[in-house]
Amino acid sequence: MDEKKITFVDQTFRDAQQSLWGFTMRTDHITPIAEVMDQVGFKSIGTVGGHGMTVQTRILGEDPWERIRLLSKMMPNTPLETSFMIASLASFDIDTPRSIIELWIKRCVANGIRSFWNCDYQTDMETVRYFSEIAKNEGAKNVGGLMYTFSPAHDSEHWARKTRMIAEMKDLVDSIRIEDAGGVLTPQRTRELLKAVLENCDGIPIEFHSHCNMGLAPLCYLEAIKAGVTILHTAVGPLGNGTSLPTTESILRNAKRMGYTSDIDEDALAEVSAHFYKIAEEEGLPVGVPMEYDMYYFEHQVPGGMMTNLKRQLSEIGKGELLDQVLEEIIRVREEFGYPVMATPYSQMVGAQAVENILSGERYKNSADEAIKYILGFYGEAAGPIDQNVKDKIMALPRAQELADWQPQGRFKSLDALREEFGNDLSDDNLILRAMVPGLSFKNGKMKKPINKPIGNRTQKPVSTDNHLPQEFSVDVDGEVFSVKITPVMNGNGDVSASVQADNAKQTKEVPEGGVVAGMSGLLLSYKVKVGDNVDTGDTLATIEAMKMMRQLNSPHSGVVKEILAIEGETIESHDVLMVVK
Repeated sequence: MDEKKITFVDQTFRDAQQSLWGFTMRTDHITPIAEVMDQVGFKSIGTVGGHGMTVQTRILGEDPWERIRLLSKMMPNTPLETSFMIASLASFDIDTPRSIIELWIKRCVANGIRSFWNCDYQTDMETVRYFSEIAKNEGAKNVGGLMYTFSPAHDSEHWARKTRMIAEMKDLVDSIRIEDAGGVLTPQRTRELLKAVLENCDGIPIEFHSHCNMGLAPLCYLEAIKAGVTILHTAVGPLGNGTSLPTTESILRNAKRMGYTSDIDEDALAEVSAHFYKIAEEEGLPVGVPMEYDMYYFEHQVPGGMMTNLKRQLSEIGKGELLDQVLEEIIRVREEFGYPVMATPYSQMVGAQAVENILSGERYKNSADEAIKYILGFYGEAAGPIDQNVKDKIMALPRAQELADWQPQGRFKSLDALREEFGNDLSDDNLILRAMVPGLSFKNGKMKKPINKPIGNRTQKPVSTDNHLPQEFSVDVDGEVFSVKITPVMNGNGDVSASVQADNAKQTKEVPEGGVVAGMSGLLLSYKVKVGDNVDTGDTLATIEAMKMMRQLNSPHSGVVKEILAIEGETIESHDVLMVVK
């Protein structure tokens, strides 16, 4: 009889820290334990992809390529894995140049990545194949993604068909990763899903990845093991549970009781967990705890990080009491949108539309560009039928008329054109960072660090210092913008560093006569007007990237643009006055 053995893909540095620490894990959190991590016996170790790299660059002030190079050298026995989307690197738009995504894949491999997870929804298999061939030609492994969700449109045949679409690329796919980002799998659904997948995967190995939002993921992992799945995604103890994945320790312990073996070195694993417990304690970062079962979650399916974002956005504008209404509206919008997967970017589309509907008092009075493009079919075929009345309302919007004949402007832009746009003196690695992070600058070939490195949420006694550290700034964590304050603190060695604390008590700023307020936190991408222009009520004034989606800011009244107060490429907050129109 064949030995029953399971292997583990570690998500501590990737999905776990995204779920619990908002992508704020620094490289110096990792390097002291990296060599021990290499001894644990993981099949591979995940590290951040495009979205995480933007946070690492903007907020941590780190060069993400340097982290990859360091970890690949310190963990030579364990392949590093990262993820990419086929239409974008760092936003939810679908017009990222293919050339920059292709270069990103190649540079990831050159810097030390050995495996990619292709995060896709089987809506554009030609592009999936295109980038899968690039990854394989660079000598990396390629994992196909099967993103799970629950709805009337997602029956067993749906998953069988999606699996067959991946299996048709068997020559380019090393395994298929089932991802339940929302944690909505139950043991029964796990059995049904795996039956459909295993019968249609043409022998391709299956990986299992689920989150603990409902507290059921550990049970679903045991069902996956019973079904024959032997590649499991987990995180080390302090970064498991909560909205993260199950812990390696608990799944390994239960699998051993089921008669399975593993190559995991449990002593090394314990040392790694102890290290991150210490980091969490020192930096005031949360550790995962088991979640209570909540049936309501199956209806709205809002991911954990997005729930935090919704609460914050509503609180900022003094509408925190509307959360329950927004959640009910999310359920309704998702149904009307044809039951998209509640994962990036679709969960943000649904959530942003629900917020717009509730705040405006009129359903579908406004829509983000990405939601309009989704309705127009630019994101591929919807899982279920889109409500025709809703489609008619959205298509009647002025912005929808502008986008009706939309054609990609950047998708096939060459690298030469990008170099002309961003700078011919940039290295390949820096060209990619410049394309991903608007406003990023370089000096002597090195990235100019935008801010001092944050140090979690430690509360230490402030000390006086002559160092000129920033006192306040906005932190963009995968589309979630937080207002934070910097306080100088002593690090124990007589040196001054920075401690970051969330500023929940926002000061109300006086709005001048004719002032136009942003209304939502995000990144100010561009202005559509200039000083001296005449505008009418409803005219588009600016484009803001909020929750990684393009949102048009319309004029609340007619008048002349007298003053512009914010800079393109600047991170703004909901209460910021962008211009004066009177």
